[in-house]
Amino acid sequence: MLTRRNLLKQSTLSAITVLALESCYSSPEIPPAPDGLGHDFEFLTPADRGILSKLTPVILADGLPTSEEQKALVVREIIVGWDIAVSGLPPLTQAEIRKLFSVLDSNFILSLTPRLLTGVPGAWDDSKEIDDFLNNWRFSDPQSLLTGNELRVGYLGMVEISMASWYGNPRSWDFCGYAGPPVLY
Repeated sequence: MLTRRNLLKQSTLSAITVLALESCYSSPEIPPAPDGLGHDFEFLTPADRGILSKLTPVILADGLPTSEEQKALVVREIIVGWDIAVSGLPPLTQAEIRKLFSVLDSNFILSLTPRLLTGVPGAWDDSKEIDDFLNNWRFSDPQSLLTGNELRVGYLGMVEISMASWYGNPRSWDFCGYAGPPVLY
């Protein structure tokens, strides 16, 4: 027979079990945040910048320079572009982007459930795992009862802001063969 006392005991035991599983299944730390090239970040936290430092090379893949040194510089510029772009968005949109980063930060308390539901990578250094995660979000089922269309919207947001941050940068124009905007006389 289920009594209030038994229900409280079972609830406590369940909570302890979930917390124990969470501590056993904790993911690697978020990558260190790259410096901002002198930019004072208004929106992105160090954890956000660390996540973007791993997502950006996978999102833009062949659109980035092949030199590792140049690629690292470009990624830092893209992260600065992210901060500038998101800082200019309305507060409601910023709140949605903050939620996106809280899901991507797999080190927050009780991160097991979001990782299982969304497929956020456990190893930020594995570009194949990051690519799989991005494709899972890209091709997610909009009819899903658990995630609905949120994963696809999150994917599109990450990709669009990353691309705008890179292709809006004049340093990318030579790389992609763009002569720049027309000069008006």
